Amino acid sequence: MALYPTETYENLEERFKSLAGLQALETTDAAFLRQSINRRIRTAYERYAWPEFTVVGETVNVPTAAGNIIRISGVSNPANSKLANNANVVFRIHKDRPTRTKYPGEYTFVSLLDSSGYPAVKIIKTGAALNTNVYVTYRKDLIDVIADGGTYSSKFFGDESGDNPNIPYTFFEYAAFGAYADFLRGDGQTQKAQIEDQNAEFILRNEIDKVQNQSRQFRHDVLQYRPSTQFRRHNVQAGGSPLNPSQQMFGNNVQ
Repeated sequence: MALYPTETYENLEERFKSLAGLQALETTDAAFLRQSINRRIRTAYERYAWPEFTVVGETVNVPTAAGNIIRISGVSNPANSKLANNANVVFRIHKDRPTRTKYPGEYTFVSLLDSSGYPAVKIIKTGAALNTNVYVTYRKDLIDVIADGGTYSSKFFGDESGDNPNIPYTFFEYAAFGAYADFLRGDGQTQKAQIEDQNAEFILRNEIDKVQNQSRQFRHDVLQYRPSTQFRRHNVQAGGSPLNPSQQMFGNNVQ
C-alpha cells in the first residue's frame, strides 16, 4: 500500500472526460488515455527529486572486491554492492551520512554497466579500492513504485488487469491536463493542444515549487549543486580570477 497521498485512476478518467467534454470513452480512447497518462506521469516523475520517491543517504557497504562499483538496478549479487531499491537515477554519493552531517564530502562517480550487465555506478577514486560505507541518495525506479511491493504487475497505472489504480496525488492534475493536450493534438487541434500543454507545465511547476521553494527540504546540502559563488570565491582565494566573469553560471535547480 502506497505511503503517500493518492487519487484513483477512475477519478482521473472522470477529470479527463470533464476537460474533453466527453460522457464516455470508446475502447480506443480509453487505451489512448491509459498510455498518455502513464507517459505524462513518467515525465513528471523524472522531472524532479520528489521527496516521496527519493531515498536520502542510504548506507551501502562497498568492499574492496566490489571495485568501487554499486549496482543500482537488478538482482542482488553477494560479490557486489546493491542498493535496497532499484534506482531511476543516483543524485549523490556522500562520504558521511548527509542526514547527520552539515556539509558532507562527496565522491565523484560515473554511470555504467557492471560485469554482469546491470546498471551500476562506479566511484572514481585514486589509489586503493574502497572498503567502507558510503551514503547514496537516489530516486526509486518508477516501475517499482507502480508495482507497490509486487501488488501490481502490468507496470502501468490504469484500470486494466494488473494495473495500479492509485495515482500519486502530486501528479493527478498534471496528468489530466497533459492527457487532454495529447487528446487535442491527436484530434488535429494543435493550437489548443499547445495551450493545454502550457497549463499542464504550469501545474507541474507549481508542484515542484511546493518542494523546492516552500518546504526547502532538498535545497542545499543533499541534492543541491554547489553555489556558483563558492567557485568564484575559492578561485580568487587561490590567486586566480573569477570563473566565467562575463558568462552566465549554471543554475542550481535539481530537475
